[in-house]
Amino acid sequence: MEERALLQRELARERAARKQAEQLLEQKSLELYHRNRDLEAQVLERRRIEASLRQYGTALARSNAELEQFAYVASHDLQAPLRGIIGFSQLLNRRLQSQLGDALDSDCRDYLRFIGDGASRLREVIHDLLDFSRAGRGELAPQPLALADLLTRALAELQPVLISTGAEVTHGDLPMVQGTALLVQLLRNLIENAIKYAGPGIKPCIRLEAEQQPGQVVVSLRDNGIGIAAEHRERIFEIFQRLHTEAEYPGTGIGLAICKKIVERHGGRIWVEAAPDGAGSIFRFTLPSL
Repeated sequence: MEERALLQRELARERAARKQAEQLLEQKSLELYHRNRDLEAQVLERRRIEASLRQYGTALARSNAELEQFAYVASHDLQAPLRGIIGFSQLLNRRLQSQLGDALDSDCRDYLRFIGDGASRLREVIHDLLDFSRAGRGELAPQPLALADLLTRALAELQPVLISTGAEVTHGDLPMVQGTALLVQLLRNLIENAIKYAGPGIKPCIRLEAEQQPGQVVVSLRDNGIGIAAEHRERIFEIFQRLHTEAEYPGTGIGLAICKKIVERHGGRIWVEAAPDGAGSIFRFTLPSL
């Protein structure tokens, strides 16, 4: 009898354990079912988001292409009437000067000067818009280029401003990079920007260096200019963003936007930092290495 009771108790424990295991298995199965449903929902949501992003990317690329095409056509078509405005304003100025001489009142002189200055500034904006548009047009065919040769070409184009300002441009060892002729314009714009913002009475001193990193070259251009406040260091690369008035520092606010577009088209990025000693700024950008 005692053995039978022990056997019954053992069977009862086994049945209880089996029932508990079945309940645990059912609970885990239910949890797995809900987890799989949540995972399927997440996968579907991710696919929906990816499809939306692809559509948005396609629409954005088409919009950018249309905007660049519009900027190119509009800027190109504006040049002909602008040349007429400049030409006829100059003829009118000469005609009035020859006929009236000193009798030409100061208001008329101011009006003629305003026309000339406005037309010249509009021509500068148009040229920069064309450069901005060209920087984003066409397929790139990168090839091995010597950064030192690109700098030499940029400095040759800047000879007049280098001579007039006495600017000094030095450089360290400059490696080969993967790039296109657009990099000449990139260097030219950055150097010209450093010269312009050197500050009154300051001789512009610009130093170009490069650091080889895995898969890329980090190029640094340091100046001794007026510097850029931290809150403006991203905004300056946006088109038409200016930190100073035209009277303080003339320009169109497009030059650094062109630099950003050129760098990004080469698969890199560009940013600006304050110089460690607080004197000037350091523009850095990355380019693919060989």
